Amino acid sequence: MRKELLIPLVLIVCSCSDNKSEKRDIARDEESQSEQKWTEYNSKDSIPDILQNALIKVSNDNFELADPNEPFNATDVISDSLPRQKLTLLSSKNNTWRLAYIQGGFGKYNVLIESEIQKDSIVSFKLGESLLTLDNNDSISKYISEKDLVLKTVILY
Repeated sequence: MRKELLIPLVLIVCSCSDNKSEKRDIARDEESQSEQKWTEYNSKDSIPDILQNALIKVSNDNFELADPNEPFNATDVISDSLPRQKLTLLSSKNNTWRLAYIQGGFGKYNVLIESEIQKDSIVSFKLGESLLTLDNNDSISKYISEKDLVLKTVILY
């Protein structure tokens, strides 16, 4: 009689422990996806074409970006040969792209674009402006979470 009870009990314990192991594996996978690192790029040439086109559209065809090591119109003294924006950060993680730049001119400020791109389409395009320095993902994530940087959704047509 004890053997008859022991076998179902062992089966139940084994099936429960497999289920817990499976749940741990799923939790570990989700955690590793959320901790995935941002891939950073050092050149405006790395901007996906679809994002570049959206930037031009949003800025009414007045968007020309300098690379981080190039000169740009940082003040209200305008030189037509130089761009008015300077790239400070370009990075991607999964389908999300972050592009930060300094907007030169009177009252120089920083701009962050956060965009989700799936299958050659932009499914989300958000824009935020700030006087804070936006040159690394850790500080940007902190500013967003603490609401020091508010991103507004821009509808692209």
